[in-house]
Amino acid sequence: MRHSRKRHWGFGLIEILVTLGVLSVGIVGVTVLHSTVTKQSSENKSRAEALAIAQSRIEDLRNYTGAVASLADFDEEFADTSGFANSATIEGTNAEFTREEQIGSTGDMKTLTVRVTWSDQDGDSQNVSLDTRLSYIPPRSIGDTALQAGAAVVDAPTGRARLGEGELPAGAVTVSNGDGTSLYDNGGSDLMLVAGDQIVLTLAEACQTENETCIDFVRIKGRVWIDQATQGSLNPGNVFVIASDAAYCARHFTPDGATEATPVTLATTSTRMTANGNYEWFDYTCYIGGGWHGNIGILLAGGLRNTDKICVGDPVTADLWAMPEIASRRVYRGMLFKHDDNTASGKEEVAPGFVRYYSQGIADSTELPEPDSGQMPHDFVIGAFNQNLTGGSHCTGQGIMVRTDATVDGKSGGLFEGMPTDFVCLNDGFLDSYDGDVYGHTIGCPYDPSDPPSTSHVVSGSILLAASDTTANDVIAATLESHTSDGPYNCVDASAPAVSHDGTFYRYDYDCTVFDWGNGWNGYIEADYDASKMECDPYRITLADIGGDSANHNFTNCRTGSFAVITGTVTAAGNRKLASASMGANGSCTVAADGLSYKCISIEYTTSTMTFTLTFTPTSGVMCKPAAPHSGVYTYTNQTPGNLEPLNLRIANNTNNC
Repeated sequence: MRHSRKRHWGFGLIEILVTLGVLSVGIVGVTVLHSTVTKQSSENKSRAEALAIAQSRIEDLRNYTGAVASLADFDEEFADTSGFANSATIEGTNAEFTREEQIGSTGDMKTLTVRVTWSDQDGDSQNVSLDTRLSYIPPRSIGDTALQAGAAVVDAPTGRARLGEGELPAGAVTVSNGDGTSLYDNGGSDLMLVAGDQIVLTLAEACQTENETCIDFVRIKGRVWIDQATQGSLNPGNVFVIASDAAYCARHFTPDGATEATPVTLATTSTRMTANGNYEWFDYTCYIGGGWHGNIGILLAGGLRNTDKICVGDPVTADLWAMPEIASRRVYRGMLFKHDDNTASGKEEVAPGFVRYYSQGIADSTELPEPDSGQMPHDFVIGAFNQNLTGGSHCTGQGIMVRTDATVDGKSGGLFEGMPTDFVCLNDGFLDSYDGDVYGHTIGCPYDPSDPPSTSHVVSGSILLAASDTTANDVIAATLESHTSDGPYNCVDASAPAVSHDGTFYRYDYDCTVFDWGNGWNGYIEADYDASKMECDPYRITLADIGGDSANHNFTNCRTGSFAVITGTVTAAGNRKLASASMGANGSCTVAADGLSYKCISIEYTTSTMTFTLTFTPTSGVMCKPAAPHSGVYTYTNQTPGNLEPLNLRIANNTNNC
């Protein structure tokens, strides 16, 4: 009898072992992933806390400078260190931190670096560092009141935006800003800025339901340029643009051939490059609320080293106040004065003749630079050179702002022409609203209110133009004005009428307010006029150690005619400089004592246009333009009289370096 056999289905031992092996690999992978994510999150929290510790220490020391009784005490309290010193242990939330400081001197300035170190989960040492510069400010200096808080109608620095709140709701409709961010109107009164799926900034009460319009965020735009000759290893993802208080700065670039912007993140290793590879660059847009006044600056991952130099300003200009500066941040302020009928100026004063100013913020929906205005974006140029070179002239002298790719329309540094320096005055059309019965403002700002002076002085004099024909020269004389090296708005007419005539001279009297930071004022007074019809030689009067009101600074050698005026700066390698400049029989040239700037004037009485040749000779080396063989000879043909475009020169070791 045959018995049927029933087959039993199941798992064998080998199959079970294989399954367990696969499962264990998966579990290990998940565990490793979870561990990696947890570790990365912990490291990010530790790094953020370390940066906060460093920033807090810097702010403490900045505030402490105002309490030091004298310059000698300042030098004692901030004595130079040999490397990092003043170690302190701080029990943080995420790690135990060690904070150290390094202090060095450059002239009257102190360079302070704060370094914070800790050990990560693997026991490896990690660190961040921040640096700044400190200078002594006398306590109770009358200039310290320039930033004194005013009445409630004066803006608080934060403005009307607040930091964002949570994630964007699912299905929400947004409008792209073209820079990796977007706007979200939730149908209520607030306007929100979105990055990814996060609401990063909220403009409260922005939307008015009665007319269905919204007040927009203030937007400040610019580019960050990385000099490849000195910072070629710097990844753009490690360059952060930071704004003070409630703000969000988007970093972005548009690749060649693309229509959409690509956000710059920590993982970004390349962005855009100029034609010859001299600069890598990306754009930024900082969003803030109306009423804000504060700073926008650059922070590098790991902090700024003493050799890291960030240049701002105009390398083409001949105006001292607009020339390049080394600054990691740009200050944005408006300046108000309070009406006071009890003073001669009609303004509240902290000392006779010295006006008290109050900081004021930016108007709603402002965009800087103004769209379609031709204004230069608010750029930063990141380079590197010796830590002891701290003057803004080194931004061109060390080549940072005058690489080949920076030459535009034949002007060395023309790529950055018109770039704002380290202070942007909001008075000229960008001020937030205020109570005009209590406050007022001038067209421009007399000084940078983030660095207030100790006192002010009045420098006065006259511009004298020899002319006997009182009718033919009225137009010429009516154009006379003056300004100082501090800025274009610090001089006023001091006579009535503004220009008088005594049969021999046209006379324009001026009063200029200059500001003293405690060591006397040094600068120049410049005569302004229609350069196509008259000329003063010199056109600037240089003054030094002005410690009080000073009079009788007169421009006496002024004449009429048809003039072409050319000025420029000189960038030179090594100790080379400009030895001489010539212009032919009908012109003259003046070279500055340091050989790093010049002025040439051509005069022609009988024609409406003029032709002339400029010849420049260096002390050594070669002039790099106009072209091979780099002779330094420039010919101008049929030029209309007036101030011609500045012609900035460069001297190199040899033609191969041009």
